[in-house]
Amino acid sequence: MEVSNNDFPIVYNQVFENWSEEFKLTRNFFSIQSPYPKLVHSKLTNQFKKEVIIALVSSIVLIISFQFVATAQGKLQFLRIINDILFYTYFTTAAAALLIKLWNLKSKATSTYKHLFNSRFTVLIVFLTIIMNSTVPDDLTNQNLYVATISCLFVFFLSIIYVGMKHIQFNRKFSIQ
Repeated sequence: MEVSNNDFPIVYNQVFENWSEEFKLTRNFFSIQSPYPKLVHSKLTNQFKKEVIIALVSSIVLIISFQFVATAQGKLQFLRIINDILFYTYFTTAAAALLIKLWNLKSKATSTYKHLFNSRFTVLIVFLTIIMNSTVPDDLTNQNLYVATISCLFVFFLSIIYVGMKHIQFNRKFSIQ
């Protein structure tokens, strides 16, 4: 408004004209969910790509380090340590996610990050049964699969906290209350 010396309605319309492509509804090829504006869709896609890359790299690192353990007893000990870390990581993540969820209940703002957090929070609750019943597999093939899966769970847990914190930052930035 300061640059063009125009009134708010004129500038408002100019902004929406310039951003009209970003507001068009789009949907993933595999998505059964409702369409999102292109801007939101690209944010979701970028977030998912980052998580997949981090999960793959961490899986590879954990599997390689698991392969360096020479004895079967050492491998079982490695898996028990990983299992214990997963257990404590889950409950720490669940506690932090619960605090973020309670804070988000007061928040009137909506963001892509809040949507991601809410959908992942539900999945986090489902993981409780997996975590409580997890046992270390005995055969080597299942052990390798277990190590790869665990690293993906770690990335998932971290991403829940990340998107929750990003929504809190968004809410504070715009102070929509």
